[in-house]
Amino acid sequence: MTDVIVIGGGVIGLSIARELSGSGKETIVLEKNERAGDVTSSRNSGVIHAGIYYPENFLKTKLCVEGNQLIYKYAKEKKINHKKYGKYIIASKKSELSNLEAILVQGKKNNVEICRVENERVLENNPGLIFHEALYSPNSGVIDVPEYVTALEGDIQHSGGLISLRTSFLEAKKKEGKFIVSCSAEEKFSIECKYLINCSGLSNEQTLKNIENFPNDRVYKNYFAKGHYFKYSGKSPFSNLIYPVSGQHSLGIHVGFDLAGGLRFGPDVEFVDEIDYSFDDSLKAKFISSISDYWPDINPSKLHPDYTGIRPKITRPNESMRDFSIQTFYDHGIKNFINLQGIESPGLTSSLSIGKLVKNLL
Repeated sequence: MTDVIVIGGGVIGLSIARELSGSGKETIVLEKNERAGDVTSSRNSGVIHAGIYYPENFLKTKLCVEGNQLIYKYAKEKKINHKKYGKYIIASKKSELSNLEAILVQGKKNNVEICRVENERVLENNPGLIFHEALYSPNSGVIDVPEYVTALEGDIQHSGGLISLRTSFLEAKKKEGKFIVSCSAEEKFSIECKYLINCSGLSNEQTLKNIENFPNDRVYKNYFAKGHYFKYSGKSPFSNLIYPVSGQHSLGIHVGFDLAGGLRFGPDVEFVDEIDYSFDDSLKAKFISSISDYWPDINPSKLHPDYTGIRPKITRPNESMRDFSIQTFYDHGIKNFINLQGIESPGLTSSLSIGKLVKNLL
C-alpha cells in the first residue's frame, strides 16, 4: 500500500511526484521506458516560455507565467545548465504585422514582460535577419532537460519516493476506497494506493481505457503532432532566440540553441497517425525556404538532420488552441483520481507549477 501512484515519468509526472513526496506522501512513479523524461519531455526545443501567446483566461497561461519564474529559480538552485537568452518575435512580411500586434496585445493581457524594439537593437546581436518589426521577450530561455529530469528524480528519491522504470501500467480498479493498480515489469504485480494520477502523455487514451469506470466522454483523443529539428554547423550568428510570427499549431520554425551554443532550427508540424520518430530528410528544402524568409544568408550545406519529437495534442489539425485539461472527481466522478490530458507546450515551462496545483487538488 502506498499513498500515490503517478502514471508517467516525464517532467509533468516527475514534478507532481516531487511535490507530493516532498509533502510527506509515499509516492511511486510508473515509467514504462528505461529512463524517465525520455519521450515528449526530451524531444522538444527545451525552451522556457514566458506565457505570451495563450488566452488570458486559460489555465495554461497562469501555469506558464508562474512556471517561468519557478523553473529559473529551481535551475539556479540545482545548478542546472540553463540560459535566459531572451526572444525576438519578428514579422518578416508586411502581411504579418497585424498578427505581431495581436501577440503584443495578448502578452500584455497576460501580464508578461514584452515590448516593441527598434530593428537596429535586434540586429546588433543577430546580424543578417530580414524583418519589418519585432517584439522582445526578455524572460524566454533554454534549459538542459536531461539535467532537469535528473534533478527532479533526485528530489523524489531524497523524499523517499520511488521511480519504477521499465514498468508498464496495465489497469486500475477501485475497491473499498482504494485503487488496485496492475503493472508489468519483468512480471505482473499489483499495488494499492489512495491517490492515482495519470500523466501518461502520448499513451493517455490507452491508459484511460484501462481505468475502471472512467467515462468515455471525458477521454480526449490524442492527435500526434510531429516536429523535426535541424542543426546548423559552424558558429552561430545569433545571440537570441528568434521566432517568426506563430502559426495555428506551432510557434514556427524558429532559431533555438543547445546549451553549448549550437544553432538549431525547428520544429515544423505534421500530424501523424502513429508514434514514429524517424527523420524525413526531404523536409530540408521546406526548412530552408522558411528560414530564408527571415535569414536569407543561410548556407544550406550547413543544415543537417537532428531529431524529431511528438506532442500529444487534444486538438484536431484545423481546430484552434485548447487549454490544458486537468480533470478531478467533479469532471469524471472517480474520487482521488486526477487526469492530465493535452499537456503539450508550454508543459516543460509549466511543470513545477502543475506539480503545485495537483498537490493542492488532493
